[in-house]
Amino acid sequence: MKRLQYFALFVLLLILACGIMPGAAPTATPSPSPEPTSTFTPEPTATLTAVPTATIDIAATVEAKQTQTANDVLDDLDKVLGDSNIPYKDGHLAWQENKEITVSLSGPDAMYVEVDEKLAAGNFILKSDVTWNATGILVCGVIFRSEPNLAEGKQYQFLYMRLSGLPAWAIEVHEFGRFKNSPTTVKYSDAINQANGATNQILLVAQDEQFTVYINKVRQGRFYDNSKQRIEGSFAFLGYQDSGKGSCKFENSWIWELK
Repeated sequence: MKRLQYFALFVLLLILACGIMPGAAPTATPSPSPEPTSTFTPEPTATLTAVPTATIDIAATVEAKQTQTANDVLDDLDKVLGDSNIPYKDGHLAWQENKEITVSLSGPDAMYVEVDEKLAAGNFILKSDVTWNATGILVCGVIFRSEPNLAEGKQYQFLYMRLSGLPAWAIEVHEFGRFKNSPTTVKYSDAINQANGATNQILLVAQDEQFTVYINKVRQGRFYDNSKQRIEGSFAFLGYQDSGKGSCKFENSWIWELK
């Protein structure tokens, strides 16, 4: 009996020494689970939004330029006519030319360049910077209130002349290409720069039968043509010469129409 007990005890110790428990299966150590791999999520692509471009209003741009030009003309008129009774502020800009207009002459010659065949006016202010260049006697001027035929039609002419060192000006009436009469007769003026190549500014005001003349911003007087030989008509720049070569160059020219 004791032997059986000793044997059972021996077997139990042997089992404990080997780490085996009866009826218990070996437990497997679980393998570590792989960590989930992070997936790349692309950033959303930025959407380009077109910047709206300004639409150019051509009509508004032209109108703005015309308004600015008219304001510039009014500034010029304020400087010359500001203390006069000429109602220039009631008018509007009828024509302007910033480029030079040249009447070229050769030998005994008379030439003109029409301002605008569509333009006709009776009451107006005309301004131009006129440069004369010639070896002899030269006349530069303006045709106004002309019949459509500028060569032979009845018309007024404003003329300023370099006559053998004596500068003068006049308003005349011409018809069929010839002198008819003069509301002013010839007037001499030291306001005119008679040097060859000199530039003189003319400002001519026509109001019904009245004509007021400024040369280089100096008032020359007011003159009347009570017969009112022409009330309205066309415009042109002109030049007369007795010999050689010459020219009349007109720059910064405009016509301001009065009511």
